[in-house]
Amino acid sequence: MSTATRSSGLFVDGGWRPAAGRIPVLDKYSGEVVAEIAAATEPDVKDAIAGAHAASSRPLEPAERARVLETVAGLLDARAGEFVADYVAETGFTTADARNELRRAASIYRLSAQEALRIAGEQVPLSATPGSENRLAFTVRVPVGVVVAIAPFNAPLSTVAHKIGPAIAAGNAVVLKPAEKTPLSALNVVQAFADAGLPPGFLQLVCASGSAIGSALLDDDRVRFYTFTGSTAVGRVISAGAGLARTHLELGSNSVSIVAADARLDDVVRLVATAGFRKAGQVCTSVQRILVDESRFDDLTTALAERVKALTAGDPRAEGTDLGPLIAESEAARAEEWVSRSAARLRVGGERNGSVLTPALLADPAPESEVLSKEIFAPVVSVVPVRDFDEAIARVNEGRYGLQAGVFTQDLDRAFHAARELRVGGVMINDTSSYHADAMPYGGVKDSGHGVEGPRYAVEDMTDPRIVVLNLHRPE
Repeated sequence: MSTATRSSGLFVDGGWRPAAGRIPVLDKYSGEVVAEIAAATEPDVKDAIAGAHAASSRPLEPAERARVLETVAGLLDARAGEFVADYVAETGFTTADARNELRRAASIYRLSAQEALRIAGEQVPLSATPGSENRLAFTVRVPVGVVVAIAPFNAPLSTVAHKIGPAIAAGNAVVLKPAEKTPLSALNVVQAFADAGLPPGFLQLVCASGSAIGSALLDDDRVRFYTFTGSTAVGRVISAGAGLARTHLELGSNSVSIVAADARLDDVVRLVATAGFRKAGQVCTSVQRILVDESRFDDLTTALAERVKALTAGDPRAEGTDLGPLIAESEAARAEEWVSRSAARLRVGGERNGSVLTPALLADPAPESEVLSKEIFAPVVSVVPVRDFDEAIARVNEGRYGLQAGVFTQDLDRAFHAARELRVGGVMINDTSSYHADAMPYGGVKDSGHGVEGPRYAVEDMTDPRIVVLNLHRPE
């Protein structure tokens, strides 16, 4: 992306705009300023919503939506070097993480392109209703209109794709607000949509803090759908302010994996070593707690400690680095403090150097500790012994969150019992809570939010069914 384009964080009605306010973007490992982008104001937001509303009144044909989305996916592949470099700088995640997420984002846009061609209604059997024997009824699905997409810092490519890909596939216009700390990936994606020939108005970009423009995004009846990924606290604000607009909220979590007495511990250790620490643990479904049958507690903690010790934290660009820094030094300091207050009997890692926190494994923290009751969003995994499988399920269900859970067992009856009883959005059998394929429905319950991602499911949610009824008569 050119320096001139990079200087703007505002894309309204097909063009980049300057702005008086600036947002510095820091390299999360070095702390250096790598870019400064334009900061949107409330009038800018109103212009963006107005432009999106005007565009949504003339939806693109499905074939054109699919063409644009396929072209964007190809541009992500072609511009991989630029995307990866910006992603690593603004997030602090490793180059491997960046490449993986770029591949996922391209796949999500391709899945969305396919869904643009599959949107259809259904016949409604009104003729079976007394008095409606001559009527033929069917539904068509129409775009909701303007979608506001608010993205998190920890997945600035794939989560953005999960929001704007289905929205555009459904025929809507989108106002995108990326996280203030990680806007560069969004700038690159918006430029790709412009280069792919998306007409003006269908994708607007406003970069700013939520406190600066949140009210303007919420206080506008022209917005018909909000899709947000972030904290439960902010999700409550959006839910309260959205009015009659629909919402998809993917919120906080404290994800659990249950290890039964008959589990294969080698699988648990291998999968948790990735799922608990990738992206420095800053993933909604990161394994934060392992509830293990007490008969396997010692074996699991010993094996997992050896695996965690081998992980390397540091420069995300260096070969062999498994995890980089947290998004900010203040977040690393908070996590370090939570670990120190956890009263765990065994600890591996947990040392901090600036914003880098070495992977930490805690054994049997205090039940009331933050590491067990809140979302730590850091490379910290706690192992907790439980008497039996039912106690593990009860502990998950009594918590405030319910995104996904992992269950490790070789007993089919036990696996299905967990799938029926766990009050979460997804149950992963013989996998961790972190498993997520982009084509599947993904979302939570309780304080983890509502609604699901996944192009097929999001496209349905971002369209309205319109009933058409024909009152037919026999020809004369």
